[in-house]
Amino acid sequence: MVVSDQLLSKLAVLSQQQQWILFTAEYPRPDFEQLSASHIRCQNIIQIKPSQQLSEVEIVIKAIQSGNASAVVASSKIASMNQAMLRDIAQRYQCEVFFVEGRVNKYH
Repeated sequence: MVVSDQLLSKLAVLSQQQQWILFTAEYPRPDFEQLSASHIRCQNIIQIKPSQQLSEVEIVIKAIQSGNASAVVASSKIASMNQAMLRDIAQRYQCEVFFVEGRVNKYH
């Protein structure tokens, strides 16, 4: 999974806080080498399990409102109206939310 250098540098700063950086199940967590090469504290990274009851939007809201995350990384498949709402919620909780291209189907 290729992640932009800009996102990695922001996550590196946020990973220094005593809070989690959460990746939704719809976005694959970058590998350890990529994270550590960007000076991201890997022990602060969590991949959220997929939910059969909640949408990705609902999961991001819960993650932000937990107050335990410095950042949430979600897929860009979330509608732009919902992205704006999630950014507003994140701002109230001093959390950053990033929307990036989600999983890519790979064919062998």
